[in-house]
Amino acid sequence: MTAGVKAPAQPTPLTDPLRTPDKAIVGQKWSLWKSASIGLLVGAFTLVIQVANGRGFELANYAHARSAGTISYLVGQTLAAPLIFVLIALVRNLFNRRQSKSSASAVAWAATFAALLVGVWLALFVYGEIFFASDDVISGEIRKTFVAGVQSSCVRKQRSISQTATEAQVQGYCTCVSGKAADGTTYRQLRTEPDARALAELRQKMEAVGNSCR
Repeated sequence: MTAGVKAPAQPTPLTDPLRTPDKAIVGQKWSLWKSASIGLLVGAFTLVIQVANGRGFELANYAHARSAGTISYLVGQTLAAPLIFVLIALVRNLFNRRQSKSSASAVAWAATFAALLVGVWLALFVYGEIFFASDDVISGEIRKTFVAGVQSSCVRKQRSISQTATEAQVQGYCTCVSGKAADGTTYRQLRTEPDARALAELRQKMEAVGNSCR
């Protein structure tokens, strides 16, 4: 070959930009346990927001009662977000079947999820105990619930024993009774079922409230 003369460049093979080589697949599948743990943290954050906004009475009441029904409710509250995140991960993995498996340790994330779940439940139970340990007069959502319950019970009773009172009179009397009853009720008094002595004191209290509203 003559000096100074360059050899012709070899043609570059044509490549299809839409074709991805098998070995060029990037990314991994999402770990289901990791997704569940993230979902649990998100769910716990929403519970904190609920309490911070003054709507924690229902959670405290269920956590304090600890019956089969209330425990089932709390389980549903805490596991709803993790289940949604796991479902999202499953769908995402289904559409990315060719990706490699997640490098996250399933055992480690399962243990993390279990620890977080126990921590959330313990926090709810402690919150329920603290909520009903105060000697302050009830307020906020719990007062509204208490007033509504007393109002409904009072209206039914007055309708059954008074045939001459008008509906407006019954409603006005029961509104007065429920409001004054709430004004003398503390969180601690709602904590446990009243015994015989507490029931007697409660009847006397309601009679005094009823007389003052007539």
